[in-house]
Amino acid sequence: MKILSIVLRVLLILLLLMPIGGVLGFFPEPTADMYTTPEAWAFMSALMSTGYMMPLMVVVFVACAILMIIGRTALAAILLAPITVNIVAFHIFLDATPISANSSMAYVFLALNAFFLWENRKKYKALW
Repeated sequence: MKILSIVLRVLLILLLLMPIGGVLGFFPEPTADMYTTPEAWAFMSALMSTGYMMPLMVVVFVACAILMIIGRTALAAILLAPITVNIVAFHIFLDATPISANSSMAYVFLALNAFFLWENRKKYKALW
């Protein structure tokens, strides 16, 4: 189980570092043709036009990657939970592609976060 946890932690860290690549210009800027519905593009362009939402998400992802690296998986998983739910909800409700190549990374992200939430469930007793 320890080896599985380490492998999944490395995979989640790599996923968390992908937005940094977008900010640094390694990935192309999102365009309307990347989304299957006009509502999905409207939502993404609204997030980008706020000027703070995308950088804030990158900061949270970097912080969570650092937390994962130093072994604070419980804190990282709880910080990622609302973002994970919103990413999956975006693909289900706005992008109209609940099961497609576009949404596959969202489900991988959900599964990884759910694994770490479950693995650390005893640490969250104080929250309940």
